[in-house]
Amino acid sequence: MKSKKLFAVVLGSLVVLAVSLPVMAQSTTQDSLATSQTTTTTTTTTPAPAAAPDTALPAAQDTVLPAAVAQDTDAPMTKGEMKDQRREQKQEEKSANANAKAQKYEAKEAKDDAKALKQQNKSTDAAEKANSPQ
Repeated sequence: MKSKKLFAVVLGSLVVLAVSLPVMAQSTTQDSLATSQTTTTTTTTTPAPAAAPDTALPAAQDTVLPAAVAQDTDAPMTKGEMKDQRREQKQEEKSANANAKAQKYEAKEAKDDAKALKQQNKSTDAAEKANSPQ
């Protein structure tokens, strides 16, 4: 029983880690994109080739680029836009955390239900054994 609990704790920790890594990587990528856009002071801008940024980023971060490319690439992001972007990101993180907690709660409920069902089956088996003629 202790090994099952230990396994559940380790597995739960791995799931939380796996869920949080893309979120942390996304925030790092968005911060670096925002920084590079705000430090650009040239009057003539040329869009960077799409292949160069993709090769430098891991596959998990590729989903960030279309959102950044979809924006107006000629003008840098304003402070208000950056604040809005951070606010949206924090909201997404909060919802992801809430979803993780809900899943954890649902898993606990399922575990408790299975435990109750097992106990009920035990008591039913004991009652049947006591009532059966030998």
